[in-house]
Amino acid sequence: MMYKGSATVLIALLTLANCNKTNENVDVLARVGSAVLTKNEVINRFPEYRTADVENQVTQWVNAELLYVAGVRAGVNKDVAIVARVEDYQKKLIGQTYLEMVLRSRVGVSTDEIKDFYEEQKETFRRRHGEALINSFNVDNKKDANKIRVFLEKGAGHKKRNELFEKHGVTAISVEENQLLPAINKAVFGGTKSNYIGPIKSGDSYAVVEVIKRFPKGTYRSLDDVYDHIYLVIQKRKAVIQSAAIIDSLKQEYLFELNVGGL
Repeated sequence: MMYKGSATVLIALLTLANCNKTNENVDVLARVGSAVLTKNEVINRFPEYRTADVENQVTQWVNAELLYVAGVRAGVNKDVAIVARVEDYQKKLIGQTYLEMVLRSRVGVSTDEIKDFYEEQKETFRRRHGEALINSFNVDNKKDANKIRVFLEKGAGHKKRNELFEKHGVTAISVEENQLLPAINKAVFGGTKSNYIGPIKSGDSYAVVEVIKRFPKGTYRSLDDVYDHIYLVIQKRKAVIQSAAIIDSLKQEYLFELNVGGL
């Protein structure tokens, strides 16, 4: 079942933690039969300890445990097909974890490799469309939208401006030409080149956009912009090669037999 009143649930769970301390000083957030979920387990998964994350984690755990207990009581855990699937999953999980562990020690990507890749593949990083780095705000009424524009125009470092970004949870995003609504797209990529756009009516809300930087079509993305992407591409290529090498070495180390000709 789903919980109603998430804040109340969290308070109840935290109260439960205060009332349920074992000899090892473990705080229990939830209990289903003999299974318990401790405060430390949740905090380890969510170090920032955001309320929404804690509530969601506890709710998911309780639901999973309730279904598990019901399944065991119904004898599902003794079903031959289920047992085989569990064993198969366990083998794959252990094997994949081992492979990833070995790959971490074998697969490295140097800065020089990334730079060389960038130079060799530079044409692939040419912009096919105009792009812009923007801050975008959407609010319900024009009055608030006008206030936002005023604060934006005060420039970086202004206290009210900083509070504005925190309140609306806005971070810079990269957009391509023609991805935005026509009126906003024209203002961002059109001839005026103003860095402050809006308020512009957008459905039932008003949009205010701050253009941090524009990148014309045909320009190249910088190495800093594509560094992480290149890193992952090189890492993935090396991992494929090393994975094959690891499997080959295991074939030499362990006895195995393969007979598929008769199928």
